[in-house]
Amino acid sequence: MPDYNSELIHVSTIENGIVEVAIARPAVRNALNEATALALNKALAAVADNDQIRCAILHGKGSSFCAGADLAEFEKASSQPASERLETLFLPALRLLMTMEKPVIAAINGAAAGIGVSYVLASDMVVMGCSAYLKLAFINIGLIPDGGACWHLVRQLGHTQAFEMAALATPISAAHCLSLGLANRVVDDERVLEEARDLAHTLVTQSPQALSATKYALRKAAQHTLNDTMILEGELQDQCKASEDFQSRVAAFRQRRRN
Repeated sequence: MPDYNSELIHVSTIENGIVEVAIARPAVRNALNEATALALNKALAAVADNDQIRCAILHGKGSSFCAGADLAEFEKASSQPASERLETLFLPALRLLMTMEKPVIAAINGAAAGIGVSYVLASDMVVMGCSAYLKLAFINIGLIPDGGACWHLVRQLGHTQAFEMAALATPISAAHCLSLGLANRVVDDERVLEEARDLAHTLVTQSPQALSATKYALRKAAQHTLNDTMILEGELQDQCKASEDFQSRVAAFRQRRRN
């Protein structure tokens, strides 16, 4: 898996099929201008299409994860409908985070603000530094949360907590994110990437097919009825049981039990 690097998005591979995708505009706290957003779309599409990649870690270079959309560029493009900019610049990557077969871990250092929060919410697991925070700052400029943030938050937090987060634009600390279920781990700031890598190494020891099916089932369960979900679980279970990976893992389990 050759490393891929652009000026704005760095993609590097580490052992066991794990890749790191980094937003690289640290001078502006990794705010997403058009070029950066498009480069992130391209990088995540390449990750999704590469069967050798087993897990991805998304993070930001420097002191922040992502400060949201670059407002300087946003003002210049104010004549373009926001819906068009969303569809072109941001939604491709956000959809890929949720639909790619491999898990994605968001490693949050410093601020994740604006649409940067949407990238966090679309990831499968979240590691935050103790001084990191999420901030839905949209309302401060007269906008609503987008990039799927409303969908994620009302399902994860319920209406009242989601509304407070969006309507008051209060920074949500890493500790509070952990208590709300918006983060899986909170660690010292200097250990964020290390913890994300440890999680990634654990994930890639699991059955690739079962891991992919688990992600797919959980994503679909957020939209389907209970009965539809149970049917889907059965179909996915049949697929997993038919795999060589299942047979070898069952055989290994039986061997350990006999010893």
